[in-house]
Amino acid sequence: MGILNYFLPFLLLSAASCDDCISDKSQLAHVRLRKALLCDYDRNLRPVLNYKDPVRVFIRMILKYYNYDIHDNSFTIDSWFAMSWVDQHLKWTPDDFDSLSTLHLADSDIWVPDLSVYNRREQSGNPAAFDQATCLISNLGQVSCVPPVHHTSICVADLTKYPFDTHNCTIRFGSWVHSGEELDIQVAKNAINTEDLVPNGEWELVESRIVKHPGIFKCCPNNTYPSINFSFRIRRLAGAHAASVILPAIALIILTFASLWLSPDNNQRLILCYINVVNEFLYVQYISWMIPMTGDKIPLILLFARDSLLLSAFAVVFSLMVKSMAEREKIAPAWVSKIVCIFVAFKPGQFIFLDETSFKAMGNEEDGAAILAQNGGPKNNEWRIFGQILDRIFFLVYVIVYLGMIIGFTP
Repeated sequence: MGILNYFLPFLLLSAASCDDCISDKSQLAHVRLRKALLCDYDRNLRPVLNYKDPVRVFIRMILKYYNYDIHDNSFTIDSWFAMSWVDQHLKWTPDDFDSLSTLHLADSDIWVPDLSVYNRREQSGNPAAFDQATCLISNLGQVSCVPPVHHTSICVADLTKYPFDTHNCTIRFGSWVHSGEELDIQVAKNAINTEDLVPNGEWELVESRIVKHPGIFKCCPNNTYPSINFSFRIRRLAGAHAASVILPAIALIILTFASLWLSPDNNQRLILCYINVVNEFLYVQYISWMIPMTGDKIPLILLFARDSLLLSAFAVVFSLMVKSMAEREKIAPAWVSKIVCIFVAFKPGQFIFLDETSFKAMGNEEDGAAILAQNGGPKNNEWRIFGQILDRIFFLVYVIVYLGMIIGFTP
């Protein structure tokens, strides 16, 4: 009697299980088919007749939307993730079920590939690439699932060419448990479909491609762990950023040239130089606020702003030096007088290196010494003209330096 009490629960459970698998002809065809397919079906076992055979899964992506966050180094896509494979345990004869050749089943009822995103942004939690899906099964065992998914992967930003930067972001899909000998992931035709893609207001999708990684590692020479890499190359729509970043830089360059073109004796020159230094400093701070400082690659626009700030600061020092030189009362040494005579002895030198007042004072004199004699006091005249010569040379040097910076820092 004790033995009977021990086996009685198992006998009752087996009887109930058999009742569930009995087909009732009075039921609807799809109800009978569902019971027939799921009776004794184990969703934890791979759907193959021979355990040595791999399950071949074809995947493709119907891209709906994407976004890239440079501050978080994350690339996000919203898509329909299409998968298809053959389940050897989900086959039937349509004539036995009122010619029913297809059936919808939830992914919780059948075996589905344990795909995951290897480089996802958040590594904690459930690694599954999708949560819920309703799959379509044909009488030949063909299973098709198209769940809507939201994936976020790591994509480190390279802002060297900001705001004309491009980024290559990849999302890697692979099996979380099975090796390549158990689960063979294949790329379907038209693997990335962008026909229904909603445009992104900040980024333009330039190129998309798929690469299958063989998954051969030194740790596991007898097994492979392949992955499918969906790669996207995106480019920033730089119109608004160029207006807010490039145009202020051009305006600051013009302000620098305008301040240096004024005579060293003009007090407005120093005022412009001071204003320019403050603006350059604020511009550097603005660029630093706009662009996240990630990695060891510094944006070229920030290097340009830094060098422009240093040049503006040096322009203030040079302007003070030239102004002090023009106000000297000490007689200039012979080498200064010689340099001045060489530069002002010819018309081109007089036009380039002398200001309007000195140029008018020269009259029709052709000799450099005569020009000096007619151009003011004998004590500081040579210092003043020498300062003007240095000032014009300094201006030309700045023009060349800025041209070099523009060429060197242009992406």
